[in-house]
Amino acid sequence: MSNTVFSKGEMKFLLGIGSAMALRQLGLIMVMPFMALYGRQLAHSTPGLIGLSLGIYGLSQAILQIPFGHWSDRFGRKNAVLAGLFIFILGLVLAYFAQNIYLFILARLLQGSGAIMAVAYAWVGDKISSDRRNKGMSIIGMLVGMSATLAFIGGPIIHRWLDVPQMFLLCAVLALIAFVCIWLFLEGDQKRSSAVSAGEFSFSGLLKDETLMRLFVAGFITNFLLVSQFYIVPLLLENSLGADGMWKVFVPATLVAMIVMRAAAKYADAGYFIRVAGLAFGIIALGTLTYYLAGPYWVGLGMHLFMTGYMCLVTLLPAGVTKLSGSRYRGTVTGVFNTWQFIGSFVGVSLTGFLWGINPAYSILLVAAAAAGGLVVISKVAGEEPRGNEGVVS
Repeated sequence: MSNTVFSKGEMKFLLGIGSAMALRQLGLIMVMPFMALYGRQLAHSTPGLIGLSLGIYGLSQAILQIPFGHWSDRFGRKNAVLAGLFIFILGLVLAYFAQNIYLFILARLLQGSGAIMAVAYAWVGDKISSDRRNKGMSIIGMLVGMSATLAFIGGPIIHRWLDVPQMFLLCAVLALIAFVCIWLFLEGDQKRSSAVSAGEFSFSGLLKDETLMRLFVAGFITNFLLVSQFYIVPLLLENSLGADGMWKVFVPATLVAMIVMRAAAKYADAGYFIRVAGLAFGIIALGTLTYYLAGPYWVGLGMHLFMTGYMCLVTLLPAGVTKLSGSRYRGTVTGVFNTWQFIGSFVGVSLTGFLWGINPAYSILLVAAAAAGGLVVISKVAGEEPRGNEGVVS
């Protein structure tokens, strides 16, 4: 039986990369609720351009996940993460100085261009053995979840003293701390240019890997669910809690989800990946259906179930992808996975918003059906636990 305890070096790595991702996430979430209102104050702004400034971040993330993953395969994970963080910081600083909507759009484009999520997943895949990878991912997930919780609480409080440009500058400082921590304290990996040559990786071969494709689709659905839930739930709670009181639902839901996620990761590492992931999609579907019942308590229950399922999936699915991709192309494969995720975000918020305008009940039904679809997709994954694959993605 393999050792399930992390070594001192492994724990240092997990805490280091997890803290860096958490600081980055803290900065992003903290300022998000105020950007649409701030956009109105910028010169030359229109509703369409404000919407573009919000959406272009996700678009640039989706486009650049694969290139960043590929660059990390060639030139090393640490170098790619530092480059992405540097671009992200430039975007935050530019947003601080932006006086018109066009410069603000460029700033948001730069922020999204630091697409390092796939690289971070691949780096964990390199450092942590497959039988403990879900547990390792859960440590990072806990740190990111804690940062999201702090952002939900702290964002409105900080906004009382800092305007939006100053909050962007604060985010830049947090991202710079993450940059320095990775630069100084995490051991770099060797450059890979000699091991990976252009043309060896086959995207067509990747598309033929049925297990990976199902995990990609599951990732698409997971992000579809995330953005749809955060479109629907604030609207359902607006009259009862107001914008300032929504943390009373989001914060405890996130804390409960982090506790369950740790237990779920251990169970998945024991060889029950499909059961845990399927259950996660199932409770999201069930929780979404509670929105049809009137009252903030039912919505709060549904949000608790959603966050529990989501936090499990956002830990297990990337770990599963890294187990099916060998080290030479792990960054590229996780880049493809993250691209599917960000496309899911775009499609989710677009369809949910469109249906909400027709009838809110249709939006809720769509989200519940998507979660049920995720359960079907994950149940078709071959075997009980994704294992290493030495085929086209090795």
